[in-house]
Order: sequence, then structure tokens, then C-alpha cells
Amino acid sequence: MFNVAEILEVTGGKLLQGAVSLRVNGVSTDTRKATKGDLFIAIKGDNFDGHDFTAKAVCNGAFALLVSRADIECPLGTAVILVQDTVKALGLLARYHRGRFKLPVIAITGSAGKTTTKEFIAAVLGKKYRVLYNKGTENNHIGVPMTLLQLNKTHQAAVIEAGTNHFGEISWLGEVICPTVAVFTNIGHSHLAGLESPEGVFKEKVTLLDHLAKNGTVILNSDDERLRGILKRKPKPNIVTYGVEHKADIKAIAVYSKGKGLEVELDRGLKFNLAVPVWGNVANALAAVACGKLLKVPFKGIASALGRVEPAKGRQCFHSVMGVTVIDDTYNANPVSYHNAIRTLSLVRGRGRTFLVAADMLELGGHSEALHAQVGEAAAAAGIDHILTIGRWAGLAGEKAKNIAPSVWVKHYSKQEDIFVDLGTLLREGDVVLVKGSRGMHMDRLVENLLAVN
Repeated sequence: MFNVAEILEVTGGKLLQGAVSLRVNGVSTDTRKATKGDLFIAIKGDNFDGHDFTAKAVCNGAFALLVSRADIECPLGTAVILVQDTVKALGLLARYHRGRFKLPVIAITGSAGKTTTKEFIAAVLGKKYRVLYNKGTENNHIGVPMTLLQLNKTHQAAVIEAGTNHFGEISWLGEVICPTVAVFTNIGHSHLAGLESPEGVFKEKVTLLDHLAKNGTVILNSDDERLRGILKRKPKPNIVTYGVEHKADIKAIAVYSKGKGLEVELDRGLKFNLAVPVWGNVANALAAVACGKLLKVPFKGIASALGRVEPAKGRQCFHSVMGVTVIDDTYNANPVSYHNAIRTLSLVRGRGRTFLVAADMLELGGHSEALHAQVGEAAAAAGIDHILTIGRWAGLAGEKAKNIAPSVWVKHYSKQEDIFVDLGTLLREGDVVLVKGSRGMHMDRLVENLLAVN
């Protein structure tokens, strides 16, 4: 993969010991995943310091260490490279490695739906290409470089999700990824503690375009007012639009409930099915259609791929427990995903009642109160029957819903255990319950308890 001389040149590092001719076969940042011949990069996190594990990395077979401390001791045969910032060095190595390959590289960003859109696009392109894509949500300054470092000569395309919670990160990830296609899902109230406002979110996300390849293509959601602003950029990039409500190159003319999923109709009689009735996935799938068409995947293959994609864990996953449908949307939450989830809950209303178990959205800063109240407005407008809330802010959603729709059953809790007990009393066959909240609220534990009921 690299010899030490290349690593020194790319990172601007200093060789403390070892030979410049030494070659490493891979890169690792976790000794649990390290293999013989690796370059181990010592990353310092909030709760750990990779420098404390360099000896273990060498014991596991690492040939070289990339560190930001000069006091590392290891066998003389091990190369040790000193840099100022190991995280930046990781990105520089990934950028260098990505530059070795001429292939379509699709970068995806936005406030919500990134991971699902990534899964859809990877599945669609997989009908024609051998695709590399980030697993799970490895979409940050560590996950993106580590994914790109897996590129090899067998790959024909790469699909990379890029996320952020502070200014400057998307620009850096864009520099590392060097995308040929940039996909934007939506812009909303997300990570406002770091990005301040939806305008700040847009400003941050759109920096991806600064690193788009010459003659690259932008794929954007035309239903998003802020993203439509990209259409006015000069010089105007190559743009393909998708949407449900506004004019778009790839437009959903109609969406129908079909069995346990959805059927989406496009123009010229083209149709595809989605495995689950998740409203937000319509737009995510349209982005994948646009990407597939751009890269000349036959529509038959596009439709086949979309119909087989199941939601990732914690992203509106449907479960059935004793006749009750449980929608697990606990991976994370922001206003865009909350409103999409509530719309899904209203779509799947059957012969039973609807329950929203709502926990806090985090990282919204001074916007928290207003945005949680808006969730309550959406729940009331959707006709949700029961709202159970937990957390500092979610109670405001319940209060707002009750003010608008006095008939709704609302209760606020201080402990998950009490929610579980009440649901055991309230739920009956045919009911649907949506559980949602930011990752830090740990609502996945409640879902696990619900699914364990026999």
C-alpha cells in the first residue's frame, strides 16, 4: 500500500526510527482490527489515546507507527513516524490513496437521510459496478479516510457518506474524497450547537462543491428550498434534481401503499417498490435513481436494487410483537427526521391506535424549545393518538400537541422503565408505536425491551 518514504512525503512527517524502504500493507487505528504489516495510526480521542496502545499494535504485527508523541518506545525494526496531527495525517494518506484511482466517487451529505441514501445508491450501483462504501455511519474525519483506504483495483465505484457537526469538516472531507458526484439530501435544523442555524448548515454542507471534480455532477433534492439555491450558483455545475413536490428531473408522480411497503411511480410509466412504508425513503430512493441513471445502470436493475434494501438498524425499522407494530427510529433525531417519522406513523395507521414515544433531539442549542414544540404540532396534525415523552425538551412536544388537539393522550416520564410499564398496559393488537430520539437518549434500550416481550 505505502512505503515509509511515501508516508513521510504525504504527511510531512519525521522518521524517528526505521527504514524508508519499509512497506506497509494496510492502515489501522484500532488494535482490535490491526493485522500483520499495518501502519498503526495513534488517534487521540475524548476518552482514549491511541498512543497508549502502540505496544499492542506492534505485538499484533504492525510494521510502522504514525504518532504525534516522540516518547514512543518499540522494537528497532518498527518504523516510527512523527507528525503534528495524526488525524490530519490519516486524511492526507487517504486523499493520496484515493488519487491513485480513476473511478466514480459519490459523496453524500445533508441533514437527514444520508445513511439510507448511501445504502440505496450503493445497492443501485452494485447492479453494474463493484462498489466500495462506508459501513454503518463511518462518515466523519476518521471513518471517511479509513473507508477510502480500502480502495483497491477491484473496485469500480465508491459511495461515501460525509457528516459534520461543526464548521470546516465537510470541506476537509471533500478534499479527502475528491468526489465526481455530490449528492445533497436536505438541509434542516441539525447540529445547531455547532452550525448555529439552517443557513449555517447549508453553508457548511455546500463546501463539498469546492472539491467536486471538474465536470462533476451535483444531485440535489429540489423539494428543499435551500438546496435549490445551488441552481443559481455561477458557474453553474452539472445538476440533476429529484423530488416529490417540486419540478425535478427525477420526480415521483405518485406514491402508493403496497403491502408492507410503498410503490413509487415516475414518469413514462416507470415504477419501483420500497420494502418498508417510510415516507422519507421516497426522496432517498429518488436520489439513488438519479445516481443510477447518471452512471448508466439499467432501470430494471435500479428498481430491483431499491426493492431489496432494508433499513439500517435504528432507522425506521419495523417489528411486530404480539400483534403490535414497533417502529424503531432510535439511531438519531433532528427535526427533519422527526417530521418524516411522524409522517410514516400516520401512513401506517391501521385498525389500531398510534403511539409516539418521543425523546429529546440533542445539539439544537438555543433552538431546542421551538423545534420540539414544532414536533408536537406535527404530531397533532398527523392525528397521533398517544404521545409519551421523556427528556428535558420532548415534554414540550407533548404539551404543544395537547394544546392543539385536547383529545390526544399525553404523558411525560422521567424514566424509561415507566414508559415500558405503561406501554405494556396501553398497547393492544393492531396498534403502532414509533420510538424516536437522539442517540444520546438511548431509546434503543426501550425498543430492545419491547421486542423481548413474548
